[in-house]
Amino acid sequence: MSRTPRVLFVSYGGGHIGMVLPVMRELQSLLPGADCRLMALTTGHLKAKAVRPDTLGYRDFLHLVDASAARTWGERLSEGNTSPDVPKEETIAYLGINYLDLIAQHGAAGAADLYREKGRYGFRPLHFMRRVIDALRPDAVVATNSPRSERTALDVAGELGMPAVGMVDLFGLDNDTYVRHEPHPAWTCVISEGVRQRLIAHGFPAGGVVVTGNPAFDGLFSAENRSKAQQFLAERGWRDLKPVLFAGHREPQAHPATPVPAGQALPREIEAVLRDCVRARANLALTVRYHPSDWTQYPRLPDEPRIHFSEPSREPIHPLILASQAVVVQTSTVGLESAVGGKAVISIESSPSAHLWFSLARLGVATPSATPTDLPAVLDAVLRGHGKTTDPTYQSDGRAARRVAEVVRTALKNAPLNRV
Repeated sequence: MSRTPRVLFVSYGGGHIGMVLPVMRELQSLLPGADCRLMALTTGHLKAKAVRPDTLGYRDFLHLVDASAARTWGERLSEGNTSPDVPKEETIAYLGINYLDLIAQHGAAGAADLYREKGRYGFRPLHFMRRVIDALRPDAVVATNSPRSERTALDVAGELGMPAVGMVDLFGLDNDTYVRHEPHPAWTCVISEGVRQRLIAHGFPAGGVVVTGNPAFDGLFSAENRSKAQQFLAERGWRDLKPVLFAGHREPQAHPATPVPAGQALPREIEAVLRDCVRARANLALTVRYHPSDWTQYPRLPDEPRIHFSEPSREPIHPLILASQAVVVQTSTVGLESAVGGKAVISIESSPSAHLWFSLARLGVATPSATPTDLPAVLDAVLRGHGKTTDPTYQSDGRAARRVAEVVRTALKNAPLNRV
């Protein structure tokens, strides 16, 4: 290239924004002067803004649509659909612009039916993303594997013949929308060879699927986070205890294979069981951590000397993982992340998500606990060193972001430039 490129990154919150930010840093190290633009959505917005003040959101592109109509729809749809971790104006713009795109694609009646059936999961803002990419003129688009704005950005990049690089955070299973959706991006970064082979079997170009690891996990290998973990334990007087981390999430829907209902019932039951374990065992401590998207919706029980309630907006996850001896999850990404970091993981197999999507135990990541009732005995066994050994192919070395950045650089090497 005769000049450094411009690359657009698109990411939602949760673990996805943690994948993108380190890749941007590494890419700018590989290509000094590279113009990396980040569009960070929903709960990823403030987190990204704190690191990169030039982070863009939906509200920065209201001028590309009928702004008045977008705000009207956004305000209407935002009732009961907000988070304290997302600025109100960003929520309004996100919902309103996406809904206008639904109307453009399906008509007013079709948009109403689709939103009634799927809510935000029906969003696919093709018209909007075409305008964003036309306005920013990137030379490549990089996004993780969420099915809405991220996937749409990759699709539009492919339409325009520019490099599109996807990052799969987890296992690339048959029910992953990224795997099923076509056309496939020319480049995809994955966590292991097993995931690579699954994508190739689904028709992804073999030369474009690269084992890089997950950049969001690189922080597990940093001296700074290990120091923060020790500080966390020292501040609570937990150095001589066996700390357990519970990373819970709501169950989005029920499944006939388990009596567990949708919603908060299962994570709240797991939390209650673990709190009882701590009260009954003087050598245990517990950190309760709910998903960044909805943690404020859980009742916060009274603090106890050996029980800590973690606020995701205040506490990064890596020090909490590194401070723990065991991690309990349903199907949270934190389970794989903890295994990569060398921690023992327990998965609750009665979770509907384990039947709908994947079981961390069956994928070689966790020791299974059939139900929360079985958890105390499983936890005791795991803490004695009798848990299941994690599949070593998930191991990493803290350099995944560098490898993804190298994939982006390779994708750019022979790409036509879109800007003058």
